[in-house]
Amino acid sequence: MSEMSSGTALRQLHQAQAGMKKARQFLRMAKGQPEKAPSVLKAGWESLAQCNRLLAAIPLAAADESVMTKQLAVQRYATALLVRLRRVARNDFAGADDDDTGDDDE
Repeated sequence: MSEMSSGTALRQLHQAQAGMKKARQFLRMAKGQPEKAPSVLKAGWESLAQCNRLLAAIPLAAADESVMTKQLAVQRYATALLVRLRRVARNDFAGADDDDTGDDDE
């Protein structure tokens, strides 16, 4: 099996972040609808799990400056998603989702 390149790693990181963005959009659409909490939690959790698998699959050889910088951004995004999922799990739908600006920093 050949080593992963930094370009491939960046593509995987972009893919992971795109999946989490979809989960965040789903969270926003379901806001104020507690009956959708189970499906929102499931979709968000699956997105986080996929992200973590992708992050864990990046070998050190592919971890150049751009990959590490993007990985930091993706991990921050994953943390923000996890915070929101935790609110949903606690049935706390009052948490604002107004901090969505700046999620794409690299």
